[in-house]
Amino acid sequence: MLAVGGCAWIGERGSLNPGPRPLPNTYTFMQLEALSLINTHKTMGDHVAGWITGKDCSSPRAERGDAYCIDLPDRPTPPPQVYCYSTLARPTCYSQPYNEGNDRLIGFVPASTPIR
Repeated sequence: MLAVGGCAWIGERGSLNPGPRPLPNTYTFMQLEALSLINTHKTMGDHVAGWITGKDCSSPRAERGDAYCIDLPDRPTPPPQVYCYSTLARPTCYSQPYNEGNDRLIGFVPASTPIR
C-alpha cells in the first residue's frame, strides 16, 4: 500500500487526485541545462547523444569548429608491481621478488586493481 501511495498526487485542497503530477516549469529545465553545461561542458542533449553513440559528444566543442563526437580515449595501462631492495648506493627495484642473499625489501608497490 505504501509503495503505490507515492503514485497519487494530493491536490490543492488536500483531496487525493489520481492524475499525473504536473511537470516542472520551463525555468527548471533551463536551470538543469545551465548546470549541466557549467559542470560538464556538455548539454543534456550531448549526454544523451554520447550515451547512444558511445562517444564523447559536446556542442561547445562543435561551436569552436572541432568534431561534435569523438572517440573516448583508451584507459591507461596500470603501473606494474615494483619490489625495491636496499643496496650500497641507492635502492634497486625489480618487477619480481628478489630473494637472493641479504637483500632487504624496503618498498613494494602493488599493481593497481581495475575499477570495473
